[in-house]
Amino acid sequence: MIFLINKLKSKFSVFVRLTWIASFINYIVGLSYVFRFGQNITLNYFKMYAQIDKIIGITYTKIVKAKIIKTSVLIISIGYVIFIILFFAEPAGVFSKMSFRIKSTTYILSNLNVIEMSVNIIQIEYRIKAMSDILLDLFHSFNNNKAKVIDVVGEKNWLYFSKDRETARRELSPSKILVYNHFSDLIWLNKCYSLLIEQASFINRAYGIRILINNTLHLLFVIQAINGTVRYFHLTFNELPLMNLIATILITVNSAVCVVCLVYRCEKTYKQRNEIISIVDHILVDKEIDESMRSSLAELRTLVHTRPIEFTAANFYRLDYGLLGAFSSVIITYTIILLQNL
Repeated sequence: MIFLINKLKSKFSVFVRLTWIASFINYIVGLSYVFRFGQNITLNYFKMYAQIDKIIGITYTKIVKAKIIKTSVLIISIGYVIFIILFFAEPAGVFSKMSFRIKSTTYILSNLNVIEMSVNIIQIEYRIKAMSDILLDLFHSFNNNKAKVIDVVGEKNWLYFSKDRETARRELSPSKILVYNHFSDLIWLNKCYSLLIEQASFINRAYGIRILINNTLHLLFVIQAINGTVRYFHLTFNELPLMNLIATILITVNSAVCVVCLVYRCEKTYKQRNEIISIVDHILVDKEIDESMRSSLAELRTLVHTRPIEFTAANFYRLDYGLLGAFSSVIITYTIILLQNL
């Protein structure tokens, strides 16, 4: 009886770990998202993109598909390699069967959450980019204000040119290209941006808590991997299997890729918003436009500047490059403390 109780305690101590509890909570939050938002709200979310595309035109379909495939393949392939390593490590005695199953499920769910949110962020990113393309075409359609500085942007076009834009324009049929030559047409750009703000708000509500738990999990995975690596190379722990070291290194790579990919996609979206403001500024300063057009452009600039599209982890923090710096400082501090206590 005592042996059975000790055995159950041993299994319970292996099962109840912080990362596994957080992963379970993450799974429950995902299920609550399905019941809370349901099919109708999710369908309305995607229909909103169709309304936006009717105004700005579908310009980046192939590019968006390619970005989604690349991001998904990268994250899934790393997760698959980790699964294989854990699969071979379990018979070698590095992990128990229960530990193998829970760890594998944890990595699969966390990676899928990152892929899902990244896909939604890409959709918003390239619709903002399509808006900046329309404004850039508008910039080139006006005459220069000769009383002002020379039009360096129009001559060189090095600030806002990209291969994506060139490819997207070749995809458009002539009937889909919208030309904005009247100030009233710019009101539709304001409408598109307002709809994109609502789309971003929906993403933050749907994925905010899960991304918060995900990022916390990835931070714990990296700290756990550093702990295992340091212990492996320390003289006292040289008896640990090499497979354990390989698994911890791959877990670190997986966590780093997931967080960096998500933050990178968010930063690309923020960059497109800044380009809209910059192009509008150049039009207002360097081009000969009437007062109605100037007023409409000023309204668009005010809307974009005062209502930025941002992605957050349940409003706890903003997903940007500053997050990577904060994570790095936590990991470095933990590593220093660990080395000092060995």
